[in-house]
Amino acid sequence: MKVESDRSVNQVLSPALPLHLTPENTALIVVDMQYFDAHRDYGEGRTAKDLGVEKHFEEFFAEIDAIVPRIQRLLALFRRKQMEAIHIRVSEVTRDSRDVGRKQLVRGFIVPAGSREAAFLDELLPAYDEIIINKSSSGVFPVTNLDRLLRNMGITHLIFTGTSTNGCVESAVRDAVDLGYDVVMVSDANAAGTIDTHELALHTLASPVTRILTTDEVMALVEALPNGDREARSGLERVKPYLPKPLDDLSGADQDPYEAIMPPALKKDLRPQNTALVLVDAQTLTCDPAGGLASAVAARGQGEALAGYFDRVQQALPGMARLLETCRAQGYPVIHVRTAGKLPDGRDMSRKLRAQGLAFGPDSPQAQFVPQLAPREGEVVLNKPATGIFTGTGLDELLRNLPIENLILAGVSYDGALEGSIRSTSDRGYGLVLVPDACATYHPTLQEKLWTVQAGVIEVKSVEQVVAQIQSNS
Repeated sequence: MKVESDRSVNQVLSPALPLHLTPENTALIVVDMQYFDAHRDYGEGRTAKDLGVEKHFEEFFAEIDAIVPRIQRLLALFRRKQMEAIHIRVSEVTRDSRDVGRKQLVRGFIVPAGSREAAFLDELLPAYDEIIINKSSSGVFPVTNLDRLLRNMGITHLIFTGTSTNGCVESAVRDAVDLGYDVVMVSDANAAGTIDTHELALHTLASPVTRILTTDEVMALVEALPNGDREARSGLERVKPYLPKPLDDLSGADQDPYEAIMPPALKKDLRPQNTALVLVDAQTLTCDPAGGLASAVAARGQGEALAGYFDRVQQALPGMARLLETCRAQGYPVIHVRTAGKLPDGRDMSRKLRAQGLAFGPDSPQAQFVPQLAPREGEVVLNKPATGIFTGTGLDELLRNLPIENLILAGVSYDGALEGSIRSTSDRGYGLVLVPDACATYHPTLQEKLWTVQAGVIEVKSVEQVVAQIQSNS
């Protein structure tokens, strides 16, 4: 293979960063080592024979033969060390492949659930309770819950093996790096259609966080680690510190029976390094009683429908401003999320909002922030095309890159923006401090209920309680 340099541009810009592998943070990923991709007599191999072009695959299947024993060695080591091994395969979830992805469909890559093509090679069968991920695609992250599983398990380092180097493996590696994972490509435990394409893929993938190592080098690194403890990592063990104890006061259980069985909410250590303030929809659309929603509702002859809502908005704005002032003074990241499309005419906004007659861009009058909560230079502004703060905004990726573990959430919510965001934030595993007296909802009953959602990773505090905690940590 001829390349312009022995080092990729990524490597020229920065050498590889140090690896910090532990038994708890590292997983071996085996990609598509199944009968569809990796056997001469099935799937792609059989198609090549049927078309009379099997000679073109001789190099590929020779490489498959070579990498199988190396992957076996790595799997055996990870199992002995009680570290995670995850198996990825191309497979639909239905037996008639009606869920096949468009990319796979137009290429004729149909792999029904339960078919021989969907089965892993006999030499590389998953062991008991090892995770199996099915994908009807090349890449795995865009179409599966792999990222969520890895985050739940605290996995931050991925070691990739399998096929093909310049296809499904490369897609997975590129997405993994963009999502913030540290990656190792095992150079002699991956295979591509030709050796040249394999080597070119390795060359272009090498970067400060994508290391190219041999099987022997990876074996040496992992062998030097202490043994992991699968039992200690299990949910049954990890849940023990959080198990509830009998409550002295069960009065709340009359309204919500879960109060009787759930442990108290986790207390959070709020610091600028791990916490951001998120203000939702502090803009003309939602906060100005003379414009935005108010004008739209008045045009329908129902202006009185928003009277109580705007009263609650006026009560919440000072609390939002107090939080903003405090977080700025103490150096906390501030993120302003507002309803607006990215296009000037807002035609990229969600179907729900467009059905409400809302379609506008970031420069429209409705998208302008109320003066007392206007962003300062250096503060993040995200435009959301839908209701919640995560959909279509890139907020999750932003928080991961910072990295942020906790959110202080305040804002206004005529259509469930706060209610949905509370759920989305906690479902993603972030700690949440909700500040009800810096919030305004459309329904007064929901406004009251904001004070009662404390549980698990969600804490509920007043503006002054949050301010006092922030200032005490400074």
